Amino acid sequence: MVLAAGVVFWLVRALLALIPHCALFWPIKKIAAGFAMVGVSAYCAFSGWDIAAERSLIMTLIMLGAILADRPALSMRNLALATLIALAREPEGLLGPSFQMSFGTVAGLIACARLIDGRLFVRPGAGRIGRLVGSGLSAVTGTLATTLVAQIATAPFATYHFQTIQPFGLVGNALTLPLVSLVVMPSAVIGCLAYPFALDRPVWWLMGQAVGGMLAISHWIAGFERASLVVPAFGTGALAALTVALLLATLPVSRLRWIALPPALLGLGLLVQPERHDLYVDRQGWGAALRGPDGRLAILGSPSGFVLEQWLKADGDGRRLERGSGAAPGGRCDRLGCTALLPDGRPVALVRDRRAFPEDCARAAVLITGLTAPPTCTGPLVIDRRVLAAHGAVALRADATGFTLHAARGDGRSVPWRPEPVPTGSPPDADPPVAAAGGMASTQARQAPADAATDAPAEPLQ
Repeated sequence: MVLAAGVVFWLVRALLALIPHCALFWPIKKIAAGFAMVGVSAYCAFSGWDIAAERSLIMTLIMLGAILADRPALSMRNLALATLIALAREPEGLLGPSFQMSFGTVAGLIACARLIDGRLFVRPGAGRIGRLVGSGLSAVTGTLATTLVAQIATAPFATYHFQTIQPFGLVGNALTLPLVSLVVMPSAVIGCLAYPFALDRPVWWLMGQAVGGMLAISHWIAGFERASLVVPAFGTGALAALTVALLLATLPVSRLRWIALPPALLGLGLLVQPERHDLYVDRQGWGAALRGPDGRLAILGSPSGFVLEQWLKADGDGRRLERGSGAAPGGRCDRLGCTALLPDGRPVALVRDRRAFPEDCARAAVLITGLTAPPTCTGPLVIDRRVLAAHGAVALRADATGFTLHAARGDGRSVPWRPEPVPTGSPPDADPPVAAAGGMASTQARQAPADAATDAPAEPLQ
């Protein structure tokens, strides 16, 4: 979005500067900013006008509007105004990775504007060769610094939401950014201007060559060993500490930025100690993953490929397991269900057919099923259709006294601040609803001790 606005701004200002009367008597910078506002709005409309593009458009229009008002375009004041407008239109976006990463990146770039200034190595009074060398060093340093700052600012949010790190992203972005800035985006604007005159074909060819070069660089970087690292999911406490550190490092303009160091160290300390679970259950109850003796997750039942991938990524496991592979050690499956053992030796049963309930309810410490368990099934912990419908996917951590449960929907409500409607017309002998507290204790789900459970949602399991 910024490149599109920048290309229009530069072209209009350069063309007006070629006309002496306009350059001397017209405010060509403001005129160029107005044309850039129109051009970037058209670009957003033609590109689909999705949420992320709309948010970028708001930020770009505010910064271009600052030029019209003779204010600095890149300032924290403008970023704060763009944040307020974006949150007023989309308050739930605050919790999404797109909002967090985009505004975190801009805050970091504004705070480090001096580092990426193109005039950093250009000395006043230098000769032609000195200016040429200084411009080259400034371009290289600016590109690397921009990429590095953006990666550091987005690393906490990208790692929290996607559990992946690309250590060679700095190299890839440094190699592809010049192609985007100098060839792709200018060619797109020039091609649109040349299209009505049937002069656009060589422009699109040049643009295609640059895009092909970007793809070739991307494939080359992706072929590096450990080009993408999977890290364990960490909790909201670490994310909150790292977010506070980012704010304290970018908002002050003096040495007060050093106060960001304590929360950053706290966040890193919490990040390296992720909370791991011993058993994951999908929301349909037909698949699970339990931790084996080697500390890695193994498959039980038939979870979907997408769910299994999310479980493995949250556990910091980069394997690509498919159905039928990575089965739990010592596990057995037949047409009625599957059984396996937790690391401490307690049995886990996954029931597919009602005929397996009498035997598995009597011996399993944890019983998982997508069916409705009979009232006579009173094992230590039963997770059946009713429990999963109320709480969604479930993760368990085993200890000596029982199990600690974390549910995707902590207390069973899709919106925590909205009370669920009270059902009417229920028969007098109906089973009581699943309790929100006490670890989902009911006739369908029991655990010991009840106060060991929590209704705080864990990492997204679906």
